[in-house]
Amino acid sequence: MREQIKSGLLFLLVLCSLFLTQQLWFGRPPAEMIPENGYEPVYFEEPRQLSGMIVPEGIYLYIRGQCYRILTGAPEFSHFWQEISAMLQDLAEPGYYYYTEELPREAERCLVLQFEPFLPLGQESIWLKGGRSGELSGMELWRLGDRCWARLEIGAADPSVLLLPSGWSAKLAHFQDHFVPAKEQLCEQLPAGELALPRGNRVILNAPVYVPVGVSSLERLGLTPEQLDRELLLKTFFINRNLVREIKERDGGLIYTDGEQGLRLGRGLDYSHPRLEQKNAGLGYSEALLTAGKLISYHGGWVKNLRLQSLLREDQEEHAGEFYRARWCSYLDGYPLLGDCGVVMRYHHGGLQSYRRNLFEPLDERGEAVAVAEFRKALEAAVMMLDRENMDGPLLEGMELAYYPEGEEAVPVWRIFLDGRELLLKTEELVAPEGWEP
Repeated sequence: MREQIKSGLLFLLVLCSLFLTQQLWFGRPPAEMIPENGYEPVYFEEPRQLSGMIVPEGIYLYIRGQCYRILTGAPEFSHFWQEISAMLQDLAEPGYYYYTEELPREAERCLVLQFEPFLPLGQESIWLKGGRSGELSGMELWRLGDRCWARLEIGAADPSVLLLPSGWSAKLAHFQDHFVPAKEQLCEQLPAGELALPRGNRVILNAPVYVPVGVSSLERLGLTPEQLDRELLLKTFFINRNLVREIKERDGGLIYTDGEQGLRLGRGLDYSHPRLEQKNAGLGYSEALLTAGKLISYHGGWVKNLRLQSLLREDQEEHAGEFYRARWCSYLDGYPLLGDCGVVMRYHHGGLQSYRRNLFEPLDERGEAVAVAEFRKALEAAVMMLDRENMDGPLLEGMELAYYPEGEEAVPVWRIFLDGRELLLKTEELVAPEGWEP
């Protein structure tokens, strides 16, 4: 009897051993031991198509000899750009429309678009895709009766002129007839040459510059930091959360790292992956645009009136291929918010190397209205800031109104580019805003 019991126990032990071996080899490990190698992309919103990646830096409409700027974010801005973008996409074979004669003297300029960064053209793009590859930096539309021309500034080549298909003149006439300009939209185009200032100073212009002249005051705007879903944000950066450590800083900031990449949440977010593997394949300009848009969509999503401000390629001698650096700026009431705001990313074909995001949203409550000094007075104050040793007039490269954060408010400023430098002046006092150094 004892022998039978021993044999039965031995048989059960063998069965248990076989079962455990089978579980060890083929069974399912505990959930906490499963690496997240079946990773699916996590993102805040769907990536945008190429047509939604770039908008003009400026849109200017001419009516009865007056020039008006359509501000970013205004309904008319989106309407104009959607129509012009559709036209450039419809002209699949631009060679059929090239115009080799001079524009008639009676033709009137009616619409001007400026692009920074430039709009890609050609086979890798959706605009003028049947033509040669190029970089569109500016576009002027002219009309005379039922004829309409587009003057394109492509790269360093001489401008190309297209005689547009019939029907576009009627569309432009409709735009102009139904556009009701506001005084605040009035602009002046300063011609190339010398511009005298009130106190005897002067500036030099190598090319025409648009300046706003109809804005008499702007309101201070309250700001609140962007709020992002922290857990979703971590999932967009880290595939295996089990390897991520959380470190709390004394100032309240949080650092997350898995040993190779790091994310800091505090005043905005800062991400870095310094040892990101570089790949041999490079990115074309259109592909770099789409990649930048995907990265925005994955890591925080798009906020209202966020515009791509610059996209630059950085060649690296120690690596094959190249990096791109993209900078995004948000707009308040049509004016850019400057300072340590916006989004900056550095990436290449292999992925995202660094990402800085610090965005704000305006509060519903408005602050007090601040007077806007006339642009010549602002230019005079900017010239005095340069403290130049020689008496030659500095080169004026651009001038616009903008906002700059002071504490929890955004204050209106003049933004002036002189001799390759960016100068900021409060619109009323014409002094530098707090926290900014020239």
